[in-house]
Amino acid sequence: MLSIMLDIIIILLVGIAPPILSLWVLHRTQAHYRQIMQISSAAIATPSPLKLKALPPADMTCIDGYGYVIGSVSCKYNARSPYIRCTVNPSGPCQDCRHYDSI
Repeated sequence: MLSIMLDIIIILLVGIAPPILSLWVLHRTQAHYRQIMQISSAAIATPSPLKLKALPPADMTCIDGYGYVIGSVSCKYNARSPYIRCTVNPSGPCQDCRHYDSI
């Protein structure tokens, strides 16, 4: 009788051990992940003294309704875009361009 009882207890322990072990590993992994996230969020939250803001290029002009555009805005062929300077000569430059036509 005692042998049967001992066998049942061993079977129950062997059956319950994997889920308990899995929960323990999951808990440790989540705690480790939380610790990493706290460290990384603290590092991101502190401002870096060497952070510089990017300034727009010298040939960028702000136009109401369009935003920033590059190139000479007085030219008829200006693309009115922050990426393309001109519809005829996209790479520019506007100085001494043979296609320049004033508006």
